[in-house]
Amino acid sequence: EDIDDANLPLMNWYAVEPLIEDDLPRFVKLASTAKLPIIQRHIARRIAESELPEAGIELVVRSLGDIDEPSRQHNILDGLLKGLEGRRSMRMPAGWPDVYAKLQAIEDETIVGRAFELALLFDDPTALAKLASDAADTTVDEALRRRALDALVAKGAENVFALAVKLLEDDHLRRDAIRALGTCDNPATAEALLKRYATFAAEERHDALQTLASRPTWAAAMLDAFESEQLSITELTAYTARQLHSLGDEELAKRVRKLWGEVRPTAEEKTKLINGLRSRLTPKVLASADHSAGRAVFEKSCANCHRLYHAGGAIGPDITGAQLTNLDYLLENLIDPSAAVANDYQMERIETVSGRIVTGLVIAETAQALTLQTVSEKIVIPLDEVDVREKSPLSIMPEGLLTNLSAEEVRDLVAYLSGTEQVPLPAE
Repeated sequence: EDIDDANLPLMNWYAVEPLIEDDLPRFVKLASTAKLPIIQRHIARRIAESELPEAGIELVVRSLGDIDEPSRQHNILDGLLKGLEGRRSMRMPAGWPDVYAKLQAIEDETIVGRAFELALLFDDPTALAKLASDAADTTVDEALRRRALDALVAKGAENVFALAVKLLEDDHLRRDAIRALGTCDNPATAEALLKRYATFAAEERHDALQTLASRPTWAAAMLDAFESEQLSITELTAYTARQLHSLGDEELAKRVRKLWGEVRPTAEEKTKLINGLRSRLTPKVLASADHSAGRAVFEKSCANCHRLYHAGGAIGPDITGAQLTNLDYLLENLIDPSAAVANDYQMERIETVSGRIVTGLVIAETAQALTLQTVSEKIVIPLDEVDVREKSPLSIMPEGLLTNLSAEEVRDLVAYLSGTEQVPLPAE
C-alpha cells in the first residue's frame, strides 16, 4: 500500500541499505522478497556500484534464477545495469549461463534486452554476436534494437563502427548510429557522415556536426566541407562552433573564427550588440514579426536545451514565463548567457584517453563512471578512460546564438520568445 507514497519507500530503503555491509545474503534476499519496487531496484544497483561487487552480483544472479515474477525481474535487471554503467566488462558470475537461458526464454522483450546487456558485460560469448544481429535486424522491435546498439557501444565492442555505418541507412536508428560513431576512434567516420549529410533530417544533421566536432581530425574534415561550400555555413550553430573551440587546437580555432566569427565576443562587443538590438527591435518592429517563423528558429537554435510552452528539451531551465516579455532581460540572456551561471548549468570539458573531447553537464557520477549531458545526448564515460577533466565558467548555453541569423530571423525569434502563448510552426 506504500508503493505510490513519495517518502515511505525511501525511508524503508534507508533502513535496508546498511545491510550490504552487515549481512550481504540477507540484503540480496530482500530483493526477491520485498514488495516495494524501489527496494528491488536499489538493492541490485547498490551491489553493482559497490567497490567489490562480484560476490553480491553472484548472489543476485542466483536469486534471478529463482524468481518467476516479471516485474521483479525487470526491477532487478534495471538496478544491476544502472549500477554497472561505465563498466566495459566484469567476471561472469557462477550460474550465469543457466540464468541467462531462462531469461531469454521469457516472452518479454524488455527482459530479454536487459539480459543481453548484462550478458555482454559478463563477456558471454553468445551475446556479442546476438546483439549485433538484433541491432541490424529491421524485423526486431525498434526499442530492442536501440538497446542492443547502446549495449554494444557501452561495451566498446570492436564491431560498433561497421554496424553504425550500416545503420546510417536506417531511418529508425540513424540518430543512434551517428552518436555511436562518436565513440569510435576511426578516421573513416568523417567521410561516412559527410557523404550522407545532405540526406539527413535536421536533428540528425545537428548530431552529425556535434560528432564531427568531438575529435580534431574529424573537425578538420568538417571545416574543409564548410570552406568548400559542400556544407552551408548556416548549418554551423553556436553549439558546434563552441565545441570546435573546446578542442584546444589553435589552427582549427582560427578557421572557425574566419568562417563563423568570434566564439566569445568581448564585453564591449556584447554591450554594443545589445544596445543595437534594443534600438532596432521597437514595439512596432516586433508587432510586424512572424511568430511562427520565430518558433522555427527556436526549434533549430534553442529547443535542444530549453522548454517553452511544454515543448523542447530539459537540459537547461524551462523558460516559460521567465521574464521574457522584458526585452532587456531577454537580450542580455541571448547575447551574454555566461554572465551569471548557476552551478547546475556549469559545463565540464572531458577529454578521453582515445582523444574524444566532449563538453556538457555532469549529471551523475559513481566510483566507476560519470554521466555527461551534452546538447545532443547523454554519455556515460568510465572514469579510467578520462584523461583530462576541466570545470568551465561558461553556461551550457553558448554565446553567438544570433551570429548567423538574419535581421528578420532575430526579429521573429525575439517576438516569439516574448509572446504569451504557443503558436504553430510554419506550414512548410
